[in-house]
Amino acid sequence: MRCTVAFLIIAVAAPCRGQSDSAGLHATLAAWAEDAWLRLLDRDAARDGRLSDQGILQRFNPTIDPDYQINLIRARFGLLDDADWARHARGARYWGGSINTRDFAEGAEFKEVVPLGRRWSTAVDFMKQDLPELTRSLVRIGFVRRTDAGFFSSIEGTLVPLKPSSDLEAGAGWRRPGRELALYVAVLDAFSDLIYQDLEVLNAAADTALDYERQPVTLRGNLDLRLATRWRVEGRAGVMLPATLRAYVQLFPDSGFRQRERYGFSGLLVEWQGNAGLTLGGFATYVRAVTDRTPLPDGRALDDFRLTERTMQAGGLLLARVAPEWVIESWLARSWRPERKVYRNAAAPAADIDYQDVAWSGQAVLERRPEHGFTGGITYELDVRDVTRGAGEVPAREGSLARHNNEVRLEFGWRAANHWAFQLGLGLDSDPGMWPRGWFGGGHGRFVLYW
Repeated sequence: MRCTVAFLIIAVAAPCRGQSDSAGLHATLAAWAEDAWLRLLDRDAARDGRLSDQGILQRFNPTIDPDYQINLIRARFGLLDDADWARHARGARYWGGSINTRDFAEGAEFKEVVPLGRRWSTAVDFMKQDLPELTRSLVRIGFVRRTDAGFFSSIEGTLVPLKPSSDLEAGAGWRRPGRELALYVAVLDAFSDLIYQDLEVLNAAADTALDYERQPVTLRGNLDLRLATRWRVEGRAGVMLPATLRAYVQLFPDSGFRQRERYGFSGLLVEWQGNAGLTLGGFATYVRAVTDRTPLPDGRALDDFRLTERTMQAGGLLLARVAPEWVIESWLARSWRPERKVYRNAAAPAADIDYQDVAWSGQAVLERRPEHGFTGGITYELDVRDVTRGAGEVPAREGSLARHNNEVRLEFGWRAANHWAFQLGLGLDSDPGMWPRGWFGGGHGRFVLYW
């Protein structure tokens, strides 16, 4: 297999992101965990909405083609840039890249921390994403109290236009540069029952009402520890306790469904640092979502199913400084995306789904990356994806998501470490698909500001 040959000297992780040059070369699961958490926290952002029969992750839809995953790999921030972002408290950044002739996929983030006194501060986070599977514009604001010993406590809420979807989260832990132990507890859709059941939203304003028979409560934890001088372990996990929701038409309260939901994610990263210019690592991540829906007395047979969505990934990484201004960032990952949907009512006008695709994905980047000045690099990227069962059972723009994609990326930019940077680039597709683009794999751009 040619991807194995190309990556004999490397190994790992799409979810892992790497750190500041001067602080050594490291990776982090922070970006992966944030994405897994927001898939649950901001359900309204999903393409088909909060009550979709496509579940919580909603990974498949008719607008996604087999090139989508490699386009995301090309456009998003790389290992070192992503972990620089994770260690800065204040900043703004944007990435965007072509995913087809008409559309961009893009993401923007903004974060600021403002001191309110010796121990208190307020934090504002804004996340915007426009992707085929979601459209997100989420603001979070929180208040944090810290002690000189590194202990902290916090409370945070989401600011969203749909009031019932507001969330509240409290946390506590201990944090120092490069080390962390934290636990968070959240109540999702915290005011939904107050608004729909107690204040009683008028039918004219909301045809469908929600009733949480079991409120969604989540637990999240972060762990970041250094063992001896060369080893580092990072773990991030979250779980939603079993929740039950009743969705019904206000004028006909027996028309609708009852939905039981479960969600969890976990990730582990282990690093070995040979010296300040060499880091090897391995990781494993897992996400699981379960939607178990049953119809109310006057409900539809189509609303009697159990849907299980899972995403697993495992692999390794290599970060190396090969010259004072030159670095290698490389990762290789094996991923699995099974989806199982079973209808319990034979009268349901839909077929069961038992689907899985598996892929080898990765990057090998050689980049000029000075503390200040011109940046440029060449990258080999791959996403070799096969459907191992259930071909044609999930929607896809070209009928299937299977394709062996290989691409060379060229890019240039300018960088001032810890202040700002931008990059522009172009992908050269070595095996184009059915669309008449030839070798043109798509353009992309990124910028980041710190203050």
